[in-house]
Amino acid sequence: MAMQIPPPESSSVWRIAGWVSFALTVALFMFVSSRAGMRWLGVVMLVGAAVQIIQRRFAYGWEGRAPSGYITGIPAVLLGLLIGALGLAMLAKPDFMLVLFGWDGQ
Repeated sequence: MAMQIPPPESSSVWRIAGWVSFALTVALFMFVSSRAGMRWLGVVMLVGAAVQIIQRRFAYGWEGRAPSGYITGIPAVLLGLLIGALGLAMLAKPDFMLVLFGWDGQ
């Protein structure tokens, strides 16, 4: 019998990791630099995309409630690859991504 891995939306470890990554993102943007914050966001997005691709499903619905449903299969993998590509772009070209999102301070 295969061991069931709890989905990220219901595991307390993933919730704590989410809050820690959020706090680290805010700290990097506020106290280090926008480039460092953008690079960290890239890492977070790559990890999130990898988790979603491995699970082959994306939950959707209202925050704080059980998921309304899931995007599964090939569309979930394609969405994970798209999010991973965006994370890779944030990691490789943080200055360009800051301008693209309008966070360059101008």
